Amino acid sequence: MKKLLIYLLIVSSLLTTGCFFKQQSYNDTRFLMDTIISISTTGKDQASLKSATDEAFIAFNDVADETDRYASHAPNDLFALNHHNGQGAFTVGDHLYKLINMGKEEPYSAIEISLGPIIDLWRAHGDNKTVPTDEEIKTALAKCGRDKFTLDKTNHTVSLASGSTLDLGAIAKGYAVDYAASVITKNKAVTSALINAGGNIKVIGTKEDGSPWRIGIQDPRNPQKILGVLALQNGQAIATSGDYQRYYEVNGVRYCHIIDPATGAPARNSISATAVSTSALTADFFSTLLFILPHDEAVAVVENTPQLEAIIVNPQGEIYVSPGLQKTFTKEN
Repeated sequence: MKKLLIYLLIVSSLLTTGCFFKQQSYNDTRFLMDTIISISTTGKDQASLKSATDEAFIAFNDVADETDRYASHAPNDLFALNHHNGQGAFTVGDHLYKLINMGKEEPYSAIEISLGPIIDLWRAHGDNKTVPTDEEIKTALAKCGRDKFTLDKTNHTVSLASGSTLDLGAIAKGYAVDYAASVITKNKAVTSALINAGGNIKVIGTKEDGSPWRIGIQDPRNPQKILGVLALQNGQAIATSGDYQRYYEVNGVRYCHIIDPATGAPARNSISATAVSTSALTADFFSTLLFILPHDEAVAVVENTPQLEAIIVNPQGEIYVSPGLQKTFTKEN
C-alpha cells in the first residue's frame, strides 16, 4: 500500500545561506521503498550536514530492507518471514518485530497488515486490467486476519499460518521517516531538516526566520493543482493516502491500491486523506485508516484522537478540514 504525492512548496527559501546566521544547506535524494526519498538539512557545517544526511539514509535503508516483502535482503527480513509461512516460529529483525507487534495490537480493524494475499491478487489483476471474481477475493481473504500470525515476545519470533503473508505498506514508510529523523536530531550541527519520503514528510526545526514550513496538498483530481497549503511546525509530520497515483481502471471504474479489509476490494469512502501528527508513523497509519473508513467514522476518529489533525476529501470532492488545522491550512482559490 501506499503513499502518495504531497507537493513541497517554498522549500528552497528554507535551505539557502542566511545573511546573518551563515547557514549552509545539504540536500540528497535516493530511491528507496519504491519511492523518491529526499533529505534536506541546514546548519553551519557542511561536512556535518553531509554526515548527518548519510547516516539518516543508512537508517532509512535499514528499515526499507527489513520491511521489503518483494525482495530478499537479510535472513531475518519480511521477505524471509513470508516465505517461512506455515513452518512455525521465525526470528525477525528489531524494526520488523516492532511494526508487526503494532499491527497485531492496534485497535482499528480497517488497518490490517496480513493482507498480503489479497494485495497480490489485485496486483495480478491490475497488470491485466481485470477485476478479481468474488470467489477469488473470498479465497484470498480466508488467508488474511490477525489470527493468521502470532508473536512470541520472549524469543522475538513471529509465526505465520500457511499461505499467509504480511504487508507493512500502511506503516513502514512512516516508521522509516521517524527513524531517520531521530538520527538527524542527534547531530547538534543540524539546526533544521526536512525528510520527504514520497509524501510522508517530517520537519525538524523551523525556517531561519522562525516561520513554519509550508507544504502543498495535492488536488486528488488534478495533478497540476493543489487543494491548499499547510503550515507545519517543528517536529510535525504529514502523510497522504489517495486513489490518484497507484490505480487502474476497468470500464470506467477506478481501482486503487488501498484495500478495505472488510470487503477485500479497493476502498471507496474517500479520494484523499491527509493526516498530521507529531509522528510520521502516526501520520502514515492514520492517513490510510481515514481513507478507508466511512466519512463520518473518519471524522469521529480525528476529533477523538489527541495530536491528530486531518484533511479528507470525499468522493463528491467536499473537503473536511479538522478544527486544529483551520488556522494553518489555506485553501487554494
